[in-house]
Amino acid sequence: MYNSFIKNFAALVIFFVLGVALPNSTTLGQGNFNMPYSVYGVGELRFGEYFQNMRMGGISQGYSSNVSINDVNPASYAALDSVSFVFETTLFSHFLEQETQVAKQRSDYISLGNISFGFPVTRWWSFAAGLKPYSSLGYTIRDREEQNAGIVNYLYEGEGGLNQLFIGSAFKPADGLSVGVNASYIFGNLDYEASVVSDVLGVYQTNLTSANQVNGWVFGFGMQYRHEFSQYQNITFGATFGNRQDVNISSTEALKRRLTREMFYDTISFVESEKANLSLPAYYGFGVFGRLNNNWSAGIDYKWQNWEGFEFPGRQGEYNNSYQVAAGVEFAPTIETFSTFFHRLKYAAGLRYGQSYFMPGGEPLNEFGISFGTSIPIRGSLSGLSLNFEYSRRGSEDRHIIQENFYRINIGINIYENWFVRRRFY
Repeated sequence: MYNSFIKNFAALVIFFVLGVALPNSTTLGQGNFNMPYSVYGVGELRFGEYFQNMRMGGISQGYSSNVSINDVNPASYAALDSVSFVFETTLFSHFLEQETQVAKQRSDYISLGNISFGFPVTRWWSFAAGLKPYSSLGYTIRDREEQNAGIVNYLYEGEGGLNQLFIGSAFKPADGLSVGVNASYIFGNLDYEASVVSDVLGVYQTNLTSANQVNGWVFGFGMQYRHEFSQYQNITFGATFGNRQDVNISSTEALKRRLTREMFYDTISFVESEKANLSLPAYYGFGVFGRLNNNWSAGIDYKWQNWEGFEFPGRQGEYNNSYQVAAGVEFAPTIETFSTFFHRLKYAAGLRYGQSYFMPGGEPLNEFGISFGTSIPIRGSLSGLSLNFEYSRRGSEDRHIIQENFYRINIGINIYENWFVRRRFY
């Protein structure tokens, strides 16, 4: 009966993943949403997020688990049990609210967070792979001005994003020490469009489109050292690093125009540029995570990325080095034979504060977030379901630039199976 349940549960997860992933196969993080700040750089970053742990502020540097894939620090793969196979996926539901002194808008979308799996190869070598968003691009910005000849309307739109297909390994060179590496293939499209429309007859309407295709390999490295004080007390120090690396970018640009009453645009120019390089910035992070006793665990992280020298061929922008500090705590009640459902849950909460790499109007953009959630185990197994909620705010207190409020709910499913074990029947 138990094996039948697991098979049905696995089938449900696969159906869940395909149903979400296939309609959005071009870009995992892409959706029907409006995030004006994604006009900068490569859009809203997702590459440094550990989705299953967002309820603890997203801490990842020193965190490792035998039932989850922490792809931010590849050294954590070494924590996978010797005969296990772990599969997991996460679904996000985003609700966004943006406001200035004169306007307010809301939008929402659903996106797939990640698909990943991992297993040990030997006692000292573990393997993991998966697919997750690197960045998301999506905005619609309208403006208008009155001129002597009439009203001129401006429309700016962007869509797309980058994905990250990663293949990683972790090794145990010494007792308590693990090191890891991720080889990530970055791919996706970043598409921009600008239109100028006038209500005056005899004036051309102009449309400029820019399509950018990105692909290339990047590498990231991680390290963790764990010290055991007792059966229920330990501490893990972790760090990650990636240097500045180039990926390929190829672009096409088309300029079109039409008269007000005409249906179709005439192409004025079409330029297909030679392949260039898009340099993704260097980054590092470090943190510590500790198990305090049989019930309580806590950790803190810091990560930084060098965006000041970032350049996007053909697009102008001003960027700032980004950083984030995160802290989280988890409480796991003691499970006994007749424990209630709520005593089997794990509860967690966290907070984070940081600075984005965006610089609207030439000033830094700070962000603060809080999160909490629970992990729901499946009786008789190490598989489970996680449900997390996050609220964050970004922007200016006096709203002279756009202030954004984010509400994000994510549901994660992980399946833990004992593989590579020879079954015996008596």
